[in-house]
Amino acid sequence: MNASLRRIGAGTLAALIASVGFAGTAFAATEPTTFPSGSDAPVYLVDADTNTGYAAGTQLEWDSPLGVVLSAVAAPTAPTDTAPMRLPFVSGSLTETPFISAPGAERTPSSWKAWADEVNLNNKGAFLPNVTPIGLGYGSQSSILSAGGTFSLGVAYRSGPTTVTAAYFTTINVDATTGTWKFATPVTITDVATTTTLAADATSVDLGNSVTLTATVAASGKTPSGNVEFYKGATKLATRALSSGSASYAVTPDATGTQTYSAKFVENTVGSDKFLASTSSDLSVEVTTPPPPVVPNAPTEGALNSGTANGATASYDATTHKVTLNVDAANNAKSVNVFAYSTATFLGTQTVTDGKVVADASGLAAGTHKVAIVDPTTYEVIAWADFDKTDAAISPSITKTINAEAAAVAPSDGEFSLTNLSGDTVNLTNPAIVNGKSVVSGTLGSFKVTDLRQVSKPGWNLQTSVTDFTKGTDTIAASALGIKPKAVSQVGTDATAPTLGDEQVSGSASYPWYFATLAAGKYSGTSTYDADLTFTAPAGKPAGTYTSTLTLTLISQ
Repeated sequence: MNASLRRIGAGTLAALIASVGFAGTAFAATEPTTFPSGSDAPVYLVDADTNTGYAAGTQLEWDSPLGVVLSAVAAPTAPTDTAPMRLPFVSGSLTETPFISAPGAERTPSSWKAWADEVNLNNKGAFLPNVTPIGLGYGSQSSILSAGGTFSLGVAYRSGPTTVTAAYFTTINVDATTGTWKFATPVTITDVATTTTLAADATSVDLGNSVTLTATVAASGKTPSGNVEFYKGATKLATRALSSGSASYAVTPDATGTQTYSAKFVENTVGSDKFLASTSSDLSVEVTTPPPPVVPNAPTEGALNSGTANGATASYDATTHKVTLNVDAANNAKSVNVFAYSTATFLGTQTVTDGKVVADASGLAAGTHKVAIVDPTTYEVIAWADFDKTDAAISPSITKTINAEAAAVAPSDGEFSLTNLSGDTVNLTNPAIVNGKSVVSGTLGSFKVTDLRQVSKPGWNLQTSVTDFTKGTDTIAASALGIKPKAVSQVGTDATAPTLGDEQVSGSASYPWYFATLAAGKYSGTSTYDADLTFTAPAGKPAGTYTSTLTLTLISQ
């Protein structure tokens, strides 16, 4: 047993063995099927003599002669550096106590079945706490051994006699009488990269018609499952579940011109696979004004040969400048294109509600007109009726000529600078073990960009570079540092807020990268920034402090 591990006193051990009285018959405990989700972090069972891990499915004795301790990481072979095996520390914790409890009672000391002495944490996480069952000398081991069954075995952090601040534990199944037992092992999560592509069943549609977007998510050798979010620009339209790696969403554009869509796969863990998020490239769909409708029996192009059809009636309101077309209620809920005549004029796409559509006719000249509703797919006229417009066309805009005098002023630009508002060193401390990796976070510290060049307005880029992290001869790639830029404040009359760069995700970050940009022709005044930082150290790297250099460079366009 390592000298750093807590030992069980020989006198206590002998007394416990004598009181339990183990039988000599061999039993085979059932291995728990899943690791408990209630544990504050994964834990692995390790041989206390060699620090090598017990493999999943291993059957252990109640008085395992080699001893059993908890580790924060799997250790199939004896590690040269045992520091990563220390369990995460939780602020406010004072002591740690190994325990056995019924499932669900891990954080209730008064309900524990058996437990050991408290040990001071000294502001550090528990280091290989001994959980050999026979060493948990308080409580009632006899009740566990006589009944057998399913229990939680682990260590609890406490800030007082009844207050548990964290609990790290596994599930065990115990054989009655003999005390032989098996334990649950955490699932090792593997990151799986994905790619998302977006396609449409049409790249050009008439206003009022729908287009079906289909997102396909792929991963090497696997079929991802989870959700896809569909976006129009930065606006989320809908969330759909993947089926056999794809998901579809039908969208009806609400304006003419180029509409831009994208799809984002949301990170999802399935079993031991964590399918990472991915976003498609933008997809453009051209939305056009519908062509003039097909007019039945028209003696001349663009004219309808009767005052009304299919029982429709129309009326015009000179106060609101709107025309109402009343149609058969059978058309309710239909999406239709609305046209005015004699020369076909598109008035928009609407849904028939309460047997009518109401359209803006302010742009039509005074006189008699027809208003018609048209099937947006076949362009056939469904119904129409005459109406009289008593007022002249209302122009949607007015024009005026402005003559303004200006005095001669010599052009001048103001300050352009980058200023550090915090220290030159950022310390990221107290890492936690998440899915078998060391993760630590913090903030970059505030700084400001001053751009008072209101005459030239060339714009700027704030470039960020990060060197690889090193500790002696050990290296961790710069991509391990994630950066999420934050705008703290923006000051300046008529100033434009610069555009923040996309978040760089820890483990897949790419540098150099633009923290923020300001387009040419704009001026930003004084912009203050900060950033959230996340550093993820890959498994297998020695513990310690790794150092990198982050450089921010302000570049005028």
